Amino acid sequence: MTASLAQPAADFAKGLAGVIAGQTRICSLDGTLRYRGYDIDALAAAGDFEEVAYLLLHGELPTRAELAAFCDRVSAAASTVDATVIDALARLAATSPHASVMDALRTGVSMLGLIERDDTPGPRAALLDQAERLLGQTPAILAAWIDLTSGRSPQPWPAGSIATSLLERLTGRVPSPEHVALFGTTLVLYAEHEFNASTFAARTVASTGSDMHSCVTAAIGALKGPLHGGANEKVLEVLGEIGSADRADAWVHEQFAAKRVVMGFGHRVYKDGDVRAKLLGTMCRDMVRGTAGEKIEELADRVERMMLEKKSLKPNLDWPAARVYHALGLPVKTFTPIFVVARMSGWTAHVIEQISDNRIIRPLSIYTGPPARDYVPVASRG
Repeated sequence: MTASLAQPAADFAKGLAGVIAGQTRICSLDGTLRYRGYDIDALAAAGDFEEVAYLLLHGELPTRAELAAFCDRVSAAASTVDATVIDALARLAATSPHASVMDALRTGVSMLGLIERDDTPGPRAALLDQAERLLGQTPAILAAWIDLTSGRSPQPWPAGSIATSLLERLTGRVPSPEHVALFGTTLVLYAEHEFNASTFAARTVASTGSDMHSCVTAAIGALKGPLHGGANEKVLEVLGEIGSADRADAWVHEQFAAKRVVMGFGHRVYKDGDVRAKLLGTMCRDMVRGTAGEKIEELADRVERMMLEKKSLKPNLDWPAARVYHALGLPVKTFTPIFVVARMSGWTAHVIEQISDNRIIRPLSIYTGPPARDYVPVASRG
């Protein structure tokens, strides 16, 4: 039965904008972005995704020994994805080679839950084990799907960090240390962001007493949407559509006239600009200096200035991330799935936190339908 509130519609917050829906020890957006109290600037500069994933899951930065053991566990998970999952994905790739990569990831994670018989949440130690396995299994499933839909047999998972191994698998070449560092930074920046739509979806499912894999499957579904994770793929479409910096002004004015949203700009929380976009934007410009990529940066800079002058909107993380991934030679269809790889750390941390102090998430609604009316049997309705 639908619940309702006996109060005027003006009292509700559409999209839950500004509504405080809970507490978390994982992430803070107060003034700047912090993970477990650590400022994002330092974490992004280090670019060590495994270190950040450990921090999000375990609450503290690891010692060298703890980090090495953590990396070994994650890498082992990536190297040993159940063959049943890969076989099922191979069959799906053969019949639907152009299917959404996000759908493949969502399906793969769901199958993992079935294979593990993940029915109800276990104790904290078991949840942490599941989270660590998912950190390794998710990039491995992504790489396997790209191989399968490209007519290749899935290749072995390379040794190294997630940034190193995934970049190698998705581009087909051994990446430079500089590219690994920048890719690792993007994973750190995408790792966690408080009660965003996908994380809230995961916590909502967790609040019902459901299992880790169901929570993550729901989160992937939420991230697929173009107003959330899918925006980074749309950014490159925007830049390709404009073509060059000299066409930027006319294109932006055309979007304004048609009242279209320009992907990559504005944020529900950051009103003075996304701190992650500032960090990554600078790194992106440094990366492509002296290369053909400077033309895209000139175009991006012109669009940024137009958006600021005309709409007072600043870029969000998707704006520079799309350019970085393009410069690294990554296929556009992998941009949002890479977001999944990174955010798996934040999602699983939030699921564990929700389970540790749970109350089912069940908001109310304001009913705006017809007033009470009497049921008339179908024979009397004419």
